[in-house]
Amino acid sequence: MLRMFSRSRTDAVPQQLYGAVVAQSRNLAFYIALKFADSVTGRFDVLALHMFLFSRRLSAEGDPRAPSLSQDVFDAFTGGLDDALRSLGIGDTSVPKRKQAMVRGFYGQIDEFAPLVDAGDEGGLGLAISARFHGGGEREASAKLSRYMLAASAALAAQDFENICRGMLAWPDPVFGSAPADRPQAG
Repeated sequence: MLRMFSRSRTDAVPQQLYGAVVAQSRNLAFYIALKFADSVTGRFDVLALHMFLFSRRLSAEGDPRAPSLSQDVFDAFTGGLDDALRSLGIGDTSVPKRKQAMVRGFYGQIDEFAPLVDAGDEGGLGLAISARFHGGGEREASAKLSRYMLAASAALAAQDFENICRGMLAWPDPVFGSAPADRPQAG
């Protein structure tokens, strides 16, 4: 595979971008206002949701560096899952199976949410969010998360790919969906 980044950039930039995804997924608003459980599963769901939004942004990019960068960030994501499972005390023989189930959950989000985000279907997305994350309840929180996902998708699409290649990524406010600060944040 042809690498479009120097080796040091290949190592640092995906980690910075993954760090920005993780930092956003740890925002307390997801657990308070948007009603995700503050548990291993809830935290994974929020992280996977942000990986979905980030991956979707890069898949829409026409630059030939985008697929490689996306894969490198995804590799950081799966490496982080491995580390997290081991830190929870999951035995070495169980880690691959559990990690595989978590990655399937990530791909399930893509299959479920991508067409709704692509269509800008706030209502349909809210219903899908309610079913997936809130057992069919928490309609108000699900509607807020739907608005956030659409705002985040638009905010990511508006970010300059060259800034992303430098490891800078900005997210909107989780509750209000407002635009990120004037300049992207380094991960």
